Amino acid sequence: MYSPKKIGIIYSILLFLIPGIIFWVHLNHTIPLFTMVFKLSAYAAWLISGTFLLFLPLFILTLVLMKTDGYALDRKTVFERLRIKRISGNDWLWIITGFIVASLMIGLIVLILAILPLGIAISDLKNISPIEPGRLAGRESFFLLLLPLFFFFNYVGEEILWRGYILPRQEVTMGKYAWIFNGLLHGVFHLSFGLLVNIVALPMLLLVPFVTYKTRNTSAAIVIHFIMGAPMQILVVFGIIS
Repeated sequence: MYSPKKIGIIYSILLFLIPGIIFWVHLNHTIPLFTMVFKLSAYAAWLISGTFLLFLPLFILTLVLMKTDGYALDRKTVFERLRIKRISGNDWLWIITGFIVASLMIGLIVLILAILPLGIAISDLKNISPIEPGRLAGRESFFLLLLPLFFFFNYVGEEILWRGYILPRQEVTMGKYAWIFNGLLHGVFHLSFGLLVNIVALPMLLLVPFVTYKTRNTSAAIVIHFIMGAPMQILVVFGIIS
């Protein structure tokens, strides 16, 4: 069993904030540049930018940080240190129950925001992501081949860093409340989406580290993250729904 080292609060923040700034740069500069230069839709440009310039580097960063900590990068060591395991029946119970509860809480938050006189319209929440998926047709159909790679480095790349590498170190520092801090920092990574989206998505942001903490299994986090993002994207890019 590998014992993670303590991690400072400032270092924790930087490990989310710096990728969050890079995320903002991609959304506001890299993707518009790609759409203009390569004549692509925003989503096709995002598949390239997100895969190779954001999520793949996060995946690599995790391995670099492990190596810096003195861990070997063989399969057994990586899986054990990052708490990547098979998902048990109990893990599935946590995943499914947690997802249902978090979804209901999001619905409640949306209802409260709609009722309160805050000047917030439900239509403001229809786009949970700044880069909404669109059907990939014509020459952009080629990018369908990139989807598996995009999904892998998005969901696996993020979760092995946030929940596999950082969360265990935060647990050493902050104990049983580490998952709260971890979830709030994940919101920092997504600040490009806007404060309102982060408020609405807060139950999901907290759900992922909470379930990971309870199951001690980063694979559970990967599954939840995948369920939150991939199915809708698949249906849209294949033109099944619009």
